[in-house]
Formats: sequence, C-alpha cells, structure tokens
Amino acid sequence: MAVRSLRSLCLGIFAALLIAVPLFAADGRISGRITRENGSGIGGVIVQIVELGEAKLSDANGDFVFQVTPGTYTLQFVAGDQAATESNVVVGSGGTTRVDKKVDWNLSVAETITVYSASRRTERVVEAPAAVTVLAQEDIAAVAPSGQAPRLIESAPGVDFTQSGLYDTNFNARGFNSSLNRRILTLIDGRDPAIAFLGAQEWAALSIPIDEMASVELVRGPGSALYGPNAFSGVLNMTTKQPKLTPGGRVMLTAGDLSTKRADIRHAGDMGSDDAFYRFAGGYQQSDDFARSRNAGVEYAGLRAEARPLALNEVQIAFGSLRFDKHFDNTDIMTIEGGYSTIEGPVFQTGIGRVQVTDVGRPWTRFNYNKPHWNFGAYYDARKAKEQVALASGALLYEDSSNLHAELQTNWDLIKGRLRLAGGGSLHNQDVDTSNPSGVQTLMTAATSEQQQALFGQFEFDVNNKFKLVGAARWDDSTLHEAQFSPKAALVFSPSTNHTFRYGYNKAFQRPNYSELFLAAPAGAPVNLAAAAAANPQAAALAPLLTQLQFNAMPILARGNDQLDVEKVQSHEVGYSGIIGGKLFMTVDLYQSSMSDFVTDLLPGVNPAFAPYAIPSTVPAPFQAPLAGFLRAALGNNFSGLTTVGGRPALVLSYTNAGEVDSQGAEIAFNYYVSNNWIVDFNYSFFDFDVKSAQLGDVLLPNAPENKMNLGLGYRSPKFDGKITYRWVEEFDWAAGIFVGTVPQYDVINLSGNYKISDRFGFGVDISNLLNDEHYEAFGGDILERRALGFVTVHW
Repeated sequence: MAVRSLRSLCLGIFAALLIAVPLFAADGRISGRITRENGSGIGGVIVQIVELGEAKLSDANGDFVFQVTPGTYTLQFVAGDQAATESNVVVGSGGTTRVDKKVDWNLSVAETITVYSASRRTERVVEAPAAVTVLAQEDIAAVAPSGQAPRLIESAPGVDFTQSGLYDTNFNARGFNSSLNRRILTLIDGRDPAIAFLGAQEWAALSIPIDEMASVELVRGPGSALYGPNAFSGVLNMTTKQPKLTPGGRVMLTAGDLSTKRADIRHAGDMGSDDAFYRFAGGYQQSDDFARSRNAGVEYAGLRAEARPLALNEVQIAFGSLRFDKHFDNTDIMTIEGGYSTIEGPVFQTGIGRVQVTDVGRPWTRFNYNKPHWNFGAYYDARKAKEQVALASGALLYEDSSNLHAELQTNWDLIKGRLRLAGGGSLHNQDVDTSNPSGVQTLMTAATSEQQQALFGQFEFDVNNKFKLVGAARWDDSTLHEAQFSPKAALVFSPSTNHTFRYGYNKAFQRPNYSELFLAAPAGAPVNLAAAAAANPQAAALAPLLTQLQFNAMPILARGNDQLDVEKVQSHEVGYSGIIGGKLFMTVDLYQSSMSDFVTDLLPGVNPAFAPYAIPSTVPAPFQAPLAGFLRAALGNNFSGLTTVGGRPALVLSYTNAGEVDSQGAEIAFNYYVSNNWIVDFNYSFFDFDVKSAQLGDVLLPNAPENKMNLGLGYRSPKFDGKITYRWVEEFDWAAGIFVGTVPQYDVINLSGNYKISDRFGFGVDISNLLNDEHYEAFGGDILERRALGFVTVHW
C-alpha cells in the first residue's frame, strides 16, 4: 500500500509539472548560436540580455535560448577578455527571434569547454562543482575504429580500467573495481543500457558508431544526489550528435589483428523541410577474441579449469538505429529514436566464473521532448539472451529482461541569473525472467520485477562574483530496497575568471543486483560425502548412514539474499581547476570516502533464510556426534553453509552486507596546449584504503593499484590527427568471486592517427598495446596482446 501511495505521489507531481509548463511559458524567445569564422560553435560564452541583466552560457555547440516578454533588447557576448554586442533584437508576442553571431576571437581551447553532467545544466568546466573529465572530438574519433567504447576513458585521471577481452571491460573511479562493475552509472542520451540482471554494461551492444558521440563526460565521485542508484563512484554521460548539426553520410571500413573485419555507416539529413531531420546508423563486426578455452589448460597460474571449452571461437556483432528530430518554431525539439543490436561470442568474467554470450538481442527505443526550461524523456530497452554458457559448470543461462523509464526535469534562473534551480522526478519499471524455453528458471527461483520512483532537486546561488553555493538532494524508493536520501553540498570559490577552488560533500548508494538478491544456480558439482567417508578408515562406518541421509550427491548451491541492504558511501572532496596562461588547463583533486555495507562474495552461512543443518532425530544417538564431527572435518570452512533444501542436505553459498572501508586519494591532471596543433596530456592518481571491518571469509580488496599514471602527446590539424598515449599501472591484488590473485605491473602504449585526403576520403590506424606487452589487467581475465587496425573513411 505504501509503495502504491508513493507511486501515486510521483505521478501527481509529474502531472502538476506538465500542467505548469504553459503557465510559466514566456511570451517570446531569443535563440541563436555563436560561432567562429569557420562556422564551428563556441561553448562557454556568457550571453547576457543587457536590459534584463539575465545571462546564459552557450553550450558546447555554441547554442543559447532565452524566454522573454515582447520588446527590443541588446545582447552582449563575453568570453574571457573578448566581447561583442548585438543591438536592436526585436521579440514579438509568441515569436522566436534568431540571433546568430560570428566572431573572430582568439580563445584557448580550455576557455570554451563546457560540461553538463556535474549539475545537469551547462557550465564552464573550470567552474563545475565536481571533478569532471571531458573528451575532445578528436579523442572520440580515435577510438571509433575499434568499437570499444570504454577505451574513451581508459586514460582519464582516477579511473581504474581493466580489460579482460575485446568487450569485457570494467572501470571504476577511485578504487573498488570489480569483474562486473556497476559503480559508475552510464547514460547514453539519458538511457541506461546496463544488463538488468547484473547491473553491469554490455559494451558490445552499443548500437551506434562511437564517433556519433557529440560529448563524453565523466564525473568522478558519488553522484546519487542527481542521478540516483549506482552513481556510487561517478557518472559517465554520453550524448549523441543532432542530425541537424551533422548532415551527410559516412562509411568506415576497418580491418586488422584478431581477423577483425568491421563496417560502420551513418547518414543524416532533412526530411524535405528545415525543421525535421533523421539519422540512420548501422554496423557489423566479425573478429576473434583474446579469450581461450580453459577446459584442458589455463593461461597462467592460479586460474581454475573450466568444465567445457568455448562454445564459439569468434565474435559477431550487428547493430542499427534510426532517429527522427522535429524542431519547432519556438525552439522546442522532439526526438524519437530506436535501435537493435545482436551479439554472439564475447566472454565475460563473473563472480562464479566466465560466461560466454552466444545469442543476445538488445532492442531499445526512446522519446525526448526539450523546451528551454523543461525536458521530458522516456525509454524502453530489453535484453533477450539465449543459451549463454557458464563455462565453469557448462550450464545454459537465459535472460529476458526489460526497462521502462520516464523522467521529467526542469531548470530556472532567478534573481537575474544569480540563483539557478534544477529538479525533477522519475519513474522506472524493470522486469527480469531467466526461464529457459521449458519454463525452468536458470538463474533465479522466479521471475522478478522492480518499481522505482525518485524526486531530485539542486540549487546554485552566486553569493557574489567569487563565491557560489551548491546544494542538492534526491529521494529514491524501490520495491527492492528501502527509501534512500542522497544529499550533496558544495562551495565554489573563483578568485578570478579562470581559477576555481571547491569543496564538496556527497552521499550515494548502490543497489544490490538481481544476482545478489535472487540468484539460484549451482555453485559447483554435487559432492559425494558418502564415498569420501567410505575411503576413510576412521569414518567408513558412517558411509551407509550418509547415503541414507542423501549425502551421496549433496548439491552446492549459490543463492541470493533478498534481505540485502544497499551499499553506501560518503565522500569529502577538495579540488582546484585552472586555466594558466591560456595554454595550461590543470586540475588537482583530493578526496576521502567512507564506504559501508559492501555486498560480499558468495560465502557460507550468511543467509538467514537457510537454517543450519540439524542431524535428524532418527539418527541413533551413538552416531550423532561422530557424524557431526565428520561433516565439520569434510566441509571445513564451508560447514556453516550446510543446510537443508527441498528436504535434503545442501551446501548453500550466499551474500551478506559486511565491511567498512575508508579510502583516500589524490589526482593531478593537466592538458597543455603547446600550440594550435600540439597538446600534451598528463595525469597521476594515488589511492589508499583502510579496511575497518570485513565479514569472516570475505576478501575485501579495492582491485585497484596504489599508483597509476597516463601520458599523451597529440597533434591536431585540419588534415591530420594523431596521438600516442602511455599508461602505467602498478602491481595490485585482485579478488572478485572465484578469481583471487595478483595483477603484475604493466605498461600499455596506444597509437592512433587519421589523415584526411580530401573532404570525402580519409584513412588511419588505431593500435592498442603497440609494443605487444602480453599482460592481464584483472586476475582471471584474458591475456591481452597487440591489436592493430587500419581503416578508411568515405564521406558524402
């Protein structure tokens, strides 16, 4: 009843906000774009209506929009020491006046970088109240031939990046990575494409070419105050290009190591008018992988042999998407988009062993309506997975899951722009079914669903021209966990235009996934304790009794715990961002975090739903003590997991909340723009942790090095882009499920280059692990080697 009341409350707020839209709508609009002489947009420009004192910041494309009453206005454009003016801007009742301004300003790259994700509104990166990494378009395009989207942020400061196979990649910020990491919320145009059952990303299912991304932003540090569950360590926010701004077609053909053959195509244009546009994108890849069968041997010491070999020896991926945009005269934009991808062959490292995907379909669709002060978005996505193979046991696994999500957001500037408000709410429904074609569940005891609702809000207040206060909070409630309140507070001090110091406090949470809550699967082959007793002269007399009690084929089971609480983190952070001399963009971040209620790995005797095994009263008294002693000796540390399931003895392994950890670290990064062509990137990250408490038997490790470093040198020009990067990672220990061991120190050098022959033709290379340093980045993962790719592009 309480859940229904909360859902009704959220629906009521949604309706009230929608009804309120026309009540707050202004009589007219001023929209426009500020560009360089070559037509490229300039972000981070302060656009002010002189008569009203109201100001906006142009976004990454240089666009801006105002809602005003009818009248005549003067616009002022300011960026650093540069300024321009547009007078006599006349706005009529209900109309939109377009003001496009072209300037010849000489601005540094860093001065024009804007971000959206830190505050859910556009702001200069140097003024953001959080640690943010923004990727340049050249860096996005460099990764596109590989189809490996996570490589976009492998060199970002503070990121713990591990690759286990071509498409088995996990990353986290500031420690506590995992083989199925979900502590960084990933969004593509507001849509979370994570696997519902596990909560982790399936990167091979990305159904759009990587270079169709208009922006890629990584916010480091807890983000639940604005984004809700699983923004535990940060948010990776990716936005695709608008068809209106990127007309034309492109084909990219790629080939290289691992027998890779890949083709990407996209085309965008208008639909016979200047207000309706479309984009089609598609692609296909066929390649080998780094994964090797482990049924007959393993690649390095410490790995476990698997029950069966790989079901497929190559990876095949196909995808397509179609988008329609409608631009209205009042600057509103409506988007309808959908896509589908199929995947065969990737191998993923999980807590119970490796799993190979053999037949997966990923359909999705989304709708978005954007107004100057409002945005409504909704999406549906699903995962249809057949006959996934658990290589450790040979079991066939199925998943049929779907997500339905709707969100409304609003933002307003008040007191002549000194007070900025943003807020909204969301509703989410998730369904997961793991039954096979015969109706038998393969991973859970029964099909399960979740209903979730949330409200959030944030304010930014300019105390004066140097101090800014930021406060935010979010309320999340779900049928799978208790209601959570996630606050955020920050103080930002800007002694000058290009220098900012900040302090921030954040609280966030991570929801247990369906596996941790509802898992029902074999954890190993059944054990014959009767045979073990018969082979032991001191216990041979117990063998007939053990057979009678059904210990001759005792199952070992992995079971979820539906009483799990969410994992929690509280974090304090101080940081500096600055543009020095117009050429050096530098950031320094120090943080301290306290984490609690970690969900453990599978452990015996921790699930309250399974009572300890009791020797039946029918066992003769003289045998009870010897039987108990034998069971303790035979099962060792797992004895606490001995219980009764379905009227027979079983060993059950499950999850619980346990552990408190304090962590702290430092990140320093700079981008130095040597000239208009050359750029040097560098970042260094230090991480330390202290385990305050842990569940007996659980190995609580951050799966991250204490020290790591990235260095890059890039060249950019109208005809040629090239970059070489060096990543150094210190040795560290790893523990995730059955995979426990050490990851040796490793170095990786990547090289990319793209040459533009003409406006229509180009070619290039993308080489990861240039020096072929054979290594693994997660214990249990594949041995990685060089992958050199060459590509050609055709534009029209």
